[in-house]
Amino acid sequence: MRLRLSRKEKRHLKRFLSLTRDKKEYRRALGVLMRSQKRRVKDIARELGVTVDAVERWLRAYRRRGGIDGIRARKPSGRPVRVRRTAVKRIRELLKEDPQAFGFLKGRWVVRDIARALQAEGIKVSKSYVHDMLQSLGLTYKRPKLDVKSDDPNYYRTARQVRNYKRAAPALGEKRSWSGSRTRPGPPSTQGSKPSG
Repeated sequence: MRLRLSRKEKRHLKRFLSLTRDKKEYRRALGVLMRSQKRRVKDIARELGVTVDAVERWLRAYRRRGGIDGIRARKPSGRPVRVRRTAVKRIRELLKEDPQAFGFLKGRWVVRDIARALQAEGIKVSKSYVHDMLQSLGLTYKRPKLDVKSDDPNYYRTARQVRNYKRAAPALGEKRSWSGSRTRPGPPSTQGSKPSG
């Protein structure tokens, strides 16, 4: 299948290659461009990791649909998923309610708990699907910053000591020998020493 492109068409294809974010569109456009450079379909297919039939399909689509529109990725046909609308509506309602009223221990909603609450109501969704829906609603997960307050007058000094201990704890768990290798702490070796008595 021969393909001749004008300079303008080649420029459009190259521009499309630089702008597209879709892997399939990129591969299709590259295949069409390679064919316009008189490369064999067989070689194009091997280089792009597809079948010869796929390359020929791209070329036909490019010709029949008037250029770049022929190689653009199309939305899959079929009925749209109904779950999304009901799930999004229910998520909005859930976020206004207290998660503890649904039997969750935390006082804030997390993705896992939202998914479980929806599943308990018969809406089958996964955690990743709930995460995607929250993003589409413009909601992002932010880990709450814990703010501990105390009436203890020594609280800040004690907290600083605990922080310092946590920093030093890993080093306390191991000893270095003179050779520089690390050894586990334990009772001193009695090998080579004489018993007292």
